[in-house]
Amino acid sequence: MAATIGPLTLQRRKERADNRQSLEEATARKVDIVNNVGVCCRAWLTYLVRVLEDTQAGRVPTVSDFDEKSEALRSAAENALAQATHAGYELFDSRLAETLRAMESSVRSAVASPADAPVSHLRDQANSYFAPRAVIRLNMLSEVTNLEAPTDPLAGTVFEAPGTPLP
Repeated sequence: MAATIGPLTLQRRKERADNRQSLEEATARKVDIVNNVGVCCRAWLTYLVRVLEDTQAGRVPTVSDFDEKSEALRSAAENALAQATHAGYELFDSRLAETLRAMESSVRSAVASPADAPVSHLRDQANSYFAPRAVIRLNMLSEVTNLEAPTDPLAGTVFEAPGTPLP
């Protein structure tokens, strides 16, 4: 009996350890995904704010320079938002993504016609997105690290889908 139970007990311990290791690795991957979303979206938003600040100060970049730099940051952010599906979050076509795309378009218009643009208002609007974006990231990190099922991370923020009741 000891010859049978001993190897079975060792096998079960090994399986439990392997399962724990797999869970820890999966959680670490999800944390990396969520952090990448936060970093990439923040970099894109920071660039947009800096362009608005420069425009307000009279240092207007050319449209082609803006397009080149913004394209790289938008692409990285959109890729990160798309990768969030691997952590259980559908963010690529979310109101967060739509808002950042619309802000980029508004900033581009301001760069193209700085005299006609409400640059100060756009800058304030863009700056107002930093705090809710951070809340979203923290909510996602909390769910991932606590092994909770993903919920709508945009709920209760300015990025919440229209028509969704606030908590």
